[in-house]
Amino acid sequence: MTTMPQNPLPLVPNNKTISVVICAYNEERTVGLVLEKLNRMPWFNEIICVNNGSTDGTRDILKAWGTRDSRIQLVEVEKNQGLGHGLCLGIQKTTGDIVVRQDADLEYDPEELLSLVEPIAKGHGQVCFGSRMLVRKAHRAQYYYNYLANLLFTFIADLLSNMNLTDVETAAKAFDGPLIRSIPFFTKGFQIEIEMLFKLRARGAVFYEVPISYYGRSLAEGKKIRLKDAFTTLWALFTYGVFWKFLK
Repeated sequence: MTTMPQNPLPLVPNNKTISVVICAYNEERTVGLVLEKLNRMPWFNEIICVNNGSTDGTRDILKAWGTRDSRIQLVEVEKNQGLGHGLCLGIQKTTGDIVVRQDADLEYDPEELLSLVEPIAKGHGQVCFGSRMLVRKAHRAQYYYNYLANLLFTFIADLLSNMNLTDVETAAKAFDGPLIRSIPFFTKGFQIEIEMLFKLRARGAVFYEVPISYYGRSLAEGKKIRLKDAFTTLWALFTYGVFWKFLK
């Protein structure tokens, strides 16, 4: 296991080490901008970049940044098997006290990652979601049907889990490192969000939410979620949600 240096700045409570996980699939237009921002943030101790079977220039950009920033570790997936597969592979490569997700598409600003880390670093909980539904910062207005679907998914998830989350489908998430690495996940697609929620709930994790900005993309700009993902998410909600107490 890699031994990481202690966090050099007082911005992170209790001197916790932080791992960032990025799962990138055909994001050559934005992944370099994400890494450029992270490069200016020394309080993140390691950056695990998963090239999830990209067929464009994403791999070359990740490799180039790996030579510029020693914190970057590149993980290669030969053929794309879905977000869940790549994300979980990256999580298992982390060693930090806290693991935080960052998308490769800049829908979420890396400069807001510390707001996700704080409740965990202070010992208040083990999971923190960045919610697009709380009192907002910047939020791009588009795709009302996607918004309604997220409200429905969140309602069902809260009903089944007896929690009051406002945004279960957010990709902005932070976790207690040892906890998230100890849980086996099997979902390969976008439904990983639901599996994570209920398995963490089954482990007794305490959840927090913080407001986060959202700079959503259009389909023309590369957004990858499609209508079929709504149906598989509903399947995951009822599969994991009904039986979550037995998922330990």
